[in-house]
Amino acid sequence: MSSPQPDRTGGIRPFAVGTIVLAVIVLALTGLTRACSVSAPGTVDRGSVQRIDVAGVTASAASTLPFRVVGPQLPADWIPQSSDIRDVAGGRAFRLGWLTPENGFLRLVQSNGTEAGLVASEQGDPRAGAPVSAGGLTWATYRGQRDEAMWVTDVGGVRWLVTGSAPANRFVQLITAARQSP
Repeated sequence: MSSPQPDRTGGIRPFAVGTIVLAVIVLALTGLTRACSVSAPGTVDRGSVQRIDVAGVTASAASTLPFRVVGPQLPADWIPQSSDIRDVAGGRAFRLGWLTPENGFLRLVQSNGTEAGLVASEQGDPRAGAPVSAGGLTWATYRGQRDEAMWVTDVGGVRWLVTGSAPANRFVQLITAARQSP
């Protein structure tokens, strides 16, 4: 009686397909990790931070939104690095983000949405704080994820929200620049 022969019907094809799939996964992961960087907390390579044209993105947003938006001009040591438009409860929101001189982050959000919807879209379910005065306005305050501050008020029929990890004096500097924007 002869011993059973191993089944070789698959040949090399399954091995080749598996190798190709594995190579694609490795290349995809390599591409993703090139977009990421690791640095010690509080350190930022300011030279590698993506920069945006605030005037350009603001003009583009103004042409699509049903409310007035501003694009604050801040000193050169503020790096404008993000913008987007998103839906929020009751309306839409135009978001501009900066890296501050001390590597904190601040975002100005302008919206026609409800305060509750805007706050929830930025920080989920934050806890309310005491009001503050800045830029000649009274701001409702909240503390959100990672204990980030959030200030909200209405300016000329548009709801503004400022949030981020920067100190309060930088909130005031951003608000002042936004209030002075045409």
